[in-house]
Amino acid sequence: MKKLFLFLLPLLMITSCGKGPETVTVNPETSELFTAPDSVITEADSDDDEFIHIKIGESASINSLDPLFAESGSEWRAIHLIYETLVNLDENGDPAPGLAKRWAVNDDSTQFVFYLNTITYFHDSPFFESNTGRRVVASDIKYIFDRMARNNVPDFTANHFKDIVGFSAYHTEQTFIKDPDRRVYSTIEGIRDQNDSTVVFIMNSPAGDLLNRLAHPMTSVYPKESVRSQTKPIQQAVGTGAFRFIQKEEHAHLLTVNENYSGDQPDIDRLDIISGLTERDLFQDFARMNLNALLELGPSSILTVTDSTGRLLQNYYQDYSLSKTGFMSDYPLYFNQNSGQSNQLNKVIPLLDRRALSVNPALGTVSIDSVETSGSTDPSEGSQFIVTQTKHPFYVFLLNNTASQISQTGRSFSMSASYAMSDKTTFSTLPYPDTELFLNWESPLYILTHADVSGIRINHHFWNLDLSELKLSRSN
Repeated sequence: MKKLFLFLLPLLMITSCGKGPETVTVNPETSELFTAPDSVITEADSDDDEFIHIKIGESASINSLDPLFAESGSEWRAIHLIYETLVNLDENGDPAPGLAKRWAVNDDSTQFVFYLNTITYFHDSPFFESNTGRRVVASDIKYIFDRMARNNVPDFTANHFKDIVGFSAYHTEQTFIKDPDRRVYSTIEGIRDQNDSTVVFIMNSPAGDLLNRLAHPMTSVYPKESVRSQTKPIQQAVGTGAFRFIQKEEHAHLLTVNENYSGDQPDIDRLDIISGLTERDLFQDFARMNLNALLELGPSSILTVTDSTGRLLQNYYQDYSLSKTGFMSDYPLYFNQNSGQSNQLNKVIPLLDRRALSVNPALGTVSIDSVETSGSTDPSEGSQFIVTQTKHPFYVFLLNNTASQISQTGRSFSMSASYAMSDKTTFSTLPYPDTELFLNWESPLYILTHADVSGIRINHHFWNLDLSELKLSRSN
């Protein structure tokens, strides 16, 4: 049976049971992911103008363009296009000027002085007077780190910068002292904006990797004017990057090229990033020529168009181009130590077949480690393992396979209706406090494009999407 006609992802069927967790069952049926290439709709737009409109699909939903709320590679890549960071990466992956045109580091790497480019402006936005973007200043850098350490944003980013002097103290007080009048710290001591163009970082200990950390899009710089709520993510993204956010329309984030960007710009006019669709629908849109490319190709799509080595099947040579980027995307699963199920989980782990969890070598490998045994009393042998809610296609694929194997041990496997953690939750896809990594799926990152698209690259990191050489050989 030719696998190109099969949709190999078992459906995650969820049924509700009162107020309890929803039960995950495995549906073994398969169905077509898309029709054969020769029956695909290939009609192109007939417009002869020079307006170049590119549409790319992302497998995971882009729920937020706020750098402090991003949870997936899809979100990080979109953020990387819209914002900039103090430090960039050059063609070798080494730190290079970004918003900071240069920097000075002391001998023991405990003090970093960054000198900002004084002609960098935020994108035009209604947040600014006359809708004109204002200049980036050092206080913007200080603001994003202060916000990073506050109690009304996720902790995931803050955990990477606790070696900055005063960061942990500020973050801890923000987290545990709810009454602002009782707080002692008003800011992070070790980040100082000396003037509009100079910002200083002071570290608790030598931090030779700080420049690389500052190149990650989690440190993207945005104006405080764009933060309209202290408790909710940024909705109208404003940055200084190669693309300017226009608006969101249903499943599409609409971007346009930033004409004031100082770096290399692609020869396109508009970029739409499509997300939030099922893997099947996303692939069918691609097959019908409604999308120019798919980034981070989903697991069932990989199984449909590649062989076991990850090479494009010959059937698609004429129509598609497949890039196996050389980078791995991690899909970790964390054990909740407060669930009291460590003994039960350690009994199950030896029974799990890691190769069966990822199904095919083209999808990478799964590693599993035992968890630290707690002294608490475990539930009965027939207890449920519960995972937080997720719609990410890689996690859905993994959890379907995991549910099938766990059910054979006499235990049930359920998905909570909530994305949040509780003591009843066994697993999470995010590293909440008191969680421990026990399973990690490393899967190659594939990019699938139509044959007329070139120049989409991912460099050095899964989030470092480079569209500067993006080209379309025909007008779309």
